[in-house]
Amino acid sequence: MNWVNPVYLKNAYGLKKQFSANKPFPHLVLGNFFGKKIHDVAKQVLKEKFVEKNSDLFQFQQMTSDCNRATQPAVKEFHKFFSSKEFIQFISKITNVKLKFIDMSGFIYDDTDYLLPHDDRLSGRKIAYVVNLSKDFVPEDGGALQFFKDKKIVKSIPPAFNTLTIFKVSPKSLHQVQEVMLNKKRISFGGWFHG
Repeated sequence: MNWVNPVYLKNAYGLKKQFSANKPFPHLVLGNFFGKKIHDVAKQVLKEKFVEKNSDLFQFQQMTSDCNRATQPAVKEFHKFFSSKEFIQFISKITNVKLKFIDMSGFIYDDTDYLLPHDDRLSGRKIAYVVNLSKDFVPEDGGALQFFKDKKIVKSIPPAFNTLTIFKVSPKSLHQVQEVMLNKKRISFGGWFHG
């Protein structure tokens, strides 16, 4: 757990209350979440292999394999931590959801890339997460994770570096990644904690 900012480790009860109270569905946005080693992860993830993915729902680049088969040492170490029993128990504690394992992939959104509204519901997915590794994004650049209620965007979370966002997967968890407006790279890890 030495990857995590100690401020968060000391406040699991407060995080649990905040997670369940947040609207439009249970979520947390945790800035400055990881320690200094996240800088190495951000550099090395760009050395992994990515392939362009396109459909009616999305346009982005995705790592060619799940992060458990990463080639870069910092990415492998990060995945090992994120999928550890201790970290999964910590997320279980603050979400009040029994979790067993994760999946994780790397993503790059370039200029005009996007992910349209969807709710992530598939068997076993309990908590969705995004680890942002982008630097120097401002709201005008796009790339925000956006939450919906009644078909309207009610929350917009910019892709700030070293931020972990988690949210409960449910029929209400409609969200999207806003189109990237400039020639910047929105770099992240994303996936699910499975129950």
